[in-house]
Amino acid sequence: MQDNAHILQDQVQQAITEQQALCIQGGNSKAFYGFAVQADLLDTSGHSGIIEYEPTELVLRARAGTPLIEINSALKQHQQMLACEPPCFSQSATLGGAVAAGLSGPSRPYRASIQDSVLGCTILNGQAQILGFGGKVMKNVAGYDVSRLMAGSLGCLGVILDVTLKVIPSARAEKSFVFTIEPGNSPAFINDLRKRGLPVSATCQLCAQLMVRFSAGNTEIAELENRLKEHYSFIEWRESQDHQFWEQLREHDHPFFDQASTLWRLSLPADADIYGLADKPEDVLSEWGGSLHWLKTTKSADEIFNHASVNNGQATLFRYPAAQQPATIFQPLAPALEQWHKSLKAAFDPLGIFNPGKMYTQD
Repeated sequence: MQDNAHILQDQVQQAITEQQALCIQGGNSKAFYGFAVQADLLDTSGHSGIIEYEPTELVLRARAGTPLIEINSALKQHQQMLACEPPCFSQSATLGGAVAAGLSGPSRPYRASIQDSVLGCTILNGQAQILGFGGKVMKNVAGYDVSRLMAGSLGCLGVILDVTLKVIPSARAEKSFVFTIEPGNSPAFINDLRKRGLPVSATCQLCAQLMVRFSAGNTEIAELENRLKEHYSFIEWRESQDHQFWEQLREHDHPFFDQASTLWRLSLPADADIYGLADKPEDVLSEWGGSLHWLKTTKSADEIFNHASVNNGQATLFRYPAAQQPATIFQPLAPALEQWHKSLKAAFDPLGIFNPGKMYTQD
């Protein structure tokens, strides 16, 4: 447990003086996400440790360099968890990296996103100032919600020093079932499960197989199979014995995620078509009740971005072969939104020293 805030502050001040850009890095587990940054390294991994954890209040505060596995271990001792199940992709993954990447795991629609989990944070801005935002309560209405703005910013707005998160109790029991159902029918089926009060906590569709995880108390999970028989005898289903499935899905260790392939991440309304972009049905894996899709395709970036835009969604080139150098990774911004992004960048990082070009080449 070490507080390196003032060391990091000195490094930022030196970069300002020398007009030198900085590449912010913690555990380096998500360096592939976004454009590569050509700049001096600002290593936050040494700024680590859980500062405060109040299990009875469901609140945890930790420094940005704290490994996620350390945080998950501390929470597990009190039968608690991070609601959003953020992916690690590596044992070195840190809390700051998880927040900066803004990625949430399988439970995101049913519990919370990582952005929803952030109550407050301390950051180091582009003027070498240490600033605190938010608090440690579930509802804080004092000023702008800057702390949640850090989620998904990829370090372009500032260096995250520490984060205060709300956590949730872990489910006492879980079971997963595989349903044979066509993708087009899955969103309505999942909605029906929830309308009946069944405790859905994650879904995954691959071809005509829909995996659903249910999380609740021991009694409710024990009665789950009888309830499924009562209401869904017309659908073929079975209990899954693959107890590692959801972890493999979250960490992209599932066979679907071939890292040598181009992989797209699309967020779309549940009724939007995704299979028109795929070369074959098995190249689409869908989560979040059919609103998050992982896609392997030979379609051009322009086709994919246009499809997402027409359907009021977003597309991201999540992974690509090292030999490729894409022109755009994230959904192109509308002019008004692009100006808003630039204004935020100028307010937090007026000299543009933090992760320049990480999200958009004009950063």
